[in-house]
Order: sequence, then structure tokens, then C-alpha cells
Amino acid sequence: MSGKQRILADSVLLFVTMIWGSSFVLMKNTVLDMNPVAFLAVRFTLAWLIVLVIFWKNLRGLKLREVLYGSIIGFFLFVGMLLQVIGLKFTYASKSAFITGLTVILVPVFVALIEKKVPKINVTVGVILAFAGLWLLSGAKFSNFNFGDFLTLLADLGFVFQIIFIDIFTAKDNINTINIAIFQLMSAAFLYVIVSMIFGINLINVKINLTAIITILITGILGTALAFTAQVFVQKYTTPTHTALIFSAEPVFGAIFSAIIPSGPNNTTEILPLISYVGCGLILIGMIVAELNLDKNYSME
Repeated sequence: MSGKQRILADSVLLFVTMIWGSSFVLMKNTVLDMNPVAFLAVRFTLAWLIVLVIFWKNLRGLKLREVLYGSIIGFFLFVGMLLQVIGLKFTYASKSAFITGLTVILVPVFVALIEKKVPKINVTVGVILAFAGLWLLSGAKFSNFNFGDFLTLLADLGFVFQIIFIDIFTAKDNINTINIAIFQLMSAAFLYVIVSMIFGINLINVKINLTAIITILITGILGTALAFTAQVFVQKYTTPTHTALIFSAEPVFGAIFSAIIPSGPNNTTEILPLISYVGCGLILIGMIVAELNLDKNYSME
């Protein structure tokens, strides 16, 4: 892998991370009034249709295994997003972002177990620094663990396996990553619609306001159609552990936007203490340390 490919892949993943981090507050405000499952069904259906319209020509050479791979990845994405958004109803946006950021620890553990790959020392140090940063970002404490936090922690497993299976499937020969991205979104959208039907949620007459419309457009177009398609496409130029390390910056963006955009029933912002800014710095340092590998082949595993 060339240095330019690596830098471009990292830049795209960091941009995706910023989009996701900013969406925590938007989703928090939306799911207070709109059913979380309905929100996800509409969001992912919109994203799938957008990607389908743009890339429909890719389906001419569609392979059955691309449908299978995309559907498997989509299932884990479905699980992760569903539990995360439901969990947001019961916890703070910044707290949800912190727990989601714990994938930086879980991904290398599962990669070592499943793919028998151990990260290089600089990446390991970067992961440790990022985890320490996440801890400080949370205020160096994690009290009052609630039901929303538990659901978000379970959601992490969905995101972990989504990242790992993207790595496994996109590494295979003669695979069109765009087709995988299309069916990832399609399968997730389909599952959200099915769950909506099971729980008697009428998606046609679902309660929706201006805030929900804005959130659906932003998260559907940028946070889903663009972000998840870009993730599938560029992750083949990096590794699961490195991807998770970049994604650890998500709570940094989540905390920043939580301090800017009012949320919750009281419509207030979440002010960060000084120790949280130190945590943000450690996360960024961890990402830089992981980039210090000067190996021309850029083999981090």
C-alpha cells in the first residue's frame, strides 16, 4: 500500500468519524420525540436509495457472494445502530459517544482471536493512549451505569464485527466493494422495516417534526449513505485496528458538538471539564503515534 493511499484512506475515515460524532446530539434530540426504530428505518432506506441511484450500474456485474457479504455486514450494522439509538433515549449523548469509542479496545482483541493478527507495537501504544483519552474524556469516572449505557455497550459488538467482516470480505479477489456497500445498507434498511412492522410501527404515519426531518437528511445522506459507503471502500487500504483507532475520535467530536448544540428535554448543552480536553488530546496523540510506522509496505498487522 502506498503512503498516499494510506493518508487518503485515513483522511476519509476521519471525516466519517467527524460526521458520526456530530450526529449524536442530533439523534438524541430526535429520538426523544420519534420512535428510534422508525428513525433508523427511514434513515437507512433513504441512504440505500441514494447509493442505489448513484451506483446502480455497478449491479450489472453483481456476484452472489457480494450480496451475501454485504448482507452479513449489514446485519451487524443493523444490530449496532439499533442498540445505540435506543440506548440514546436513556443516557447522555457524550456518554453514548464514549462507550461507542470503546471499540478501539475491542477490535484488536477480536482481530487477534478471529484473524490471528497482532498489531505492531506503535499501533498498540496508540490504542492504549486512545483508551486513556477516552477515560479522561468521560471525566475519569464512569458512575451511574444505566440501561442506556448497557445497550450502547452491546451495540459496540455489532460495530466491532462490522469492521472486522469488512476487512475480511473486501480483501477477497474480484469483489466490488460498492456492491457490498449497497447491500449493507439495503439489508440494514430491510431489517429496520421488518422490526417496525413487528412492533406495529406505521412508517407512513410516523410522528415527525422539523428537527427529525433535518436529522434524517443529515444522518441519512452524510452519516449513512456517504459514511458507510466510504468506510467499505477505503477500509481495504488499512486494517481493522487502525480503523477502530481513527473511530476513537468519534467521542471527541461527539463531546465538542454536545457542548455546542443543546439537547435533551431541558434543551441544554453539555459543558466539558478541563480533564476531558486532556482526554481529547491523548486520543489525537494516540492516532499520531499509530501513524509513525515508516515501513513502506505499511503493514500494521
